[in-house]
Amino acid sequence: MHPRKFVRDSLATALSQYLARVALLLRAVVAAAALGPLGYGAWNALNLLLDYGAYASCGALQGLDLRLPSAAARGDRAEARRVMAGAWSVVAIGGAVFALATALFLASGYRRIATPWGWGPPVLMLVAALLQIAIQYHTGALRAHGEFRAVSEAHATQAVLGGGLGLALVSRLGVWGLLWGWLAGSLAALLWMRRGPLRPPLATGALREGLSLARLGFPVFAFFTASLVLRSVDRIAFVRYAGTEGLGQYSLGLMVAGLILYLPEAAATVLYPRLSAAAQGARDPERTRAELKQTHRALAVALPPAVALGMVWAAPVVAWLLPAFREGVAPLRILALGALMLSGATLPGYFVLAGGSRRRLLAMAAGVALLTALLVFRVAAHDHRPASIALAAAAGYAGFALGLVALAAPGLCAGLAERLRFSAASFVPALWAGGLAIAACAVGAPESPAVAALRSAAVAAAYLPVLWWFGRGVGLRRLAQEWLAGRVAPA
Repeated sequence: MHPRKFVRDSLATALSQYLARVALLLRAVVAAAALGPLGYGAWNALNLLLDYGAYASCGALQGLDLRLPSAAARGDRAEARRVMAGAWSVVAIGGAVFALATALFLASGYRRIATPWGWGPPVLMLVAALLQIAIQYHTGALRAHGEFRAVSEAHATQAVLGGGLGLALVSRLGVWGLLWGWLAGSLAALLWMRRGPLRPPLATGALREGLSLARLGFPVFAFFTASLVLRSVDRIAFVRYAGTEGLGQYSLGLMVAGLILYLPEAAATVLYPRLSAAAQGARDPERTRAELKQTHRALAVALPPAVALGMVWAAPVVAWLLPAFREGVAPLRILALGALMLSGATLPGYFVLAGGSRRRLLAMAAGVALLTALLVFRVAAHDHRPASIALAAAAGYAGFALGLVALAAPGLCAGLAERLRFSAASFVPALWAGGLAIAACAVGAPESPAVAALRSAAVAAAYLPVLWWFGRGVGLRRLAQEWLAGRVAPA
């Protein structure tokens, strides 16, 4: 694929996801105002069902991502259909097991999540989780066939429709409005992905093929599971020790962290099939590594200043829109810095996933996730303040990021000097921009827009040397011009 098409696919995916994030951000702000810290914290605890339900495939979807692109590239329709049917068989069984386990879990007397609203919302969230599994299956199948546009449109539909309905209904119906809106958006997205000529099969029966996919994809599945634990253990600790009101304050930081990670994850989503093809000898590995390094450097230098400005303006914006959530500003800044560190390791992590030492990757991810869980739970048991738990979680983000880059650098860089430069480019801009923002926020009136404007100017000016040093040769302007031109040369 021509680099321009790669850039266009990456940015199209990123823009659709950011459109989704804007819609969901608006919904989140209105939901937080309507539900208050206690209700909004309970809503985020409820979302744990959605997060963990996405992993009910037990590795089959990850195996689909590894095997289906090569079959699609060869034009072997029979093989492609067999692989998709096998994946769906495991997805259907895994979804059923997850639903049963969740029902038993809720019926066992564990009422923390369901306390504010009874059992109805957890049941609807379970339905949403099952729909999300189906959406993930269709997403993998369509992307393997190069249908990035259909996927981007479907995800945008899900977020805009679901977020829009939730936005319209939450003030009147509370959490029920959020749930019905999200269900409507998810169903619309699923139908959208089935409107084209490529319709992934929904018939079960190819279980042996599906189990083979699960075995193939299990290392990747295990890695993503460890990543999920890393990024959700703080919510679990809040529910266990601090209650949902503290989680409501903390959830502002979770929302911002997710927003920060969307752009590198969008680029990784587009690049991953190319990395897999290169690892299997179906694509020029040198060219693929060059694409990854250029995109990685561009993101590592361009994202931090935007995040730093968001950190600077957090206090005045929260004071204006969500005054009841003022306690959430400090954890927001801490988690933003941790997410920035993790964003600098996203693409290197996918490189290792595609063709590196997966055993070492899994061992590192599991070890960091375990240590982070122990740290977060220990902190939460003795200190219920959201900022304290955020520090523990951000430390886990940073450790995970350092581990990913350390594993990826030998495969991407020729010598020690180049590896050190790669590592510095991954983290120095993030640490510099985030440190500048935190230092600036310690000076002057915390919620004054005028002071925030002065802080922004100071942070931007102080970041310019880093932008010049690490941005040389990246081609940010050229990449933007190519995308805006909308021209795609033949592959």
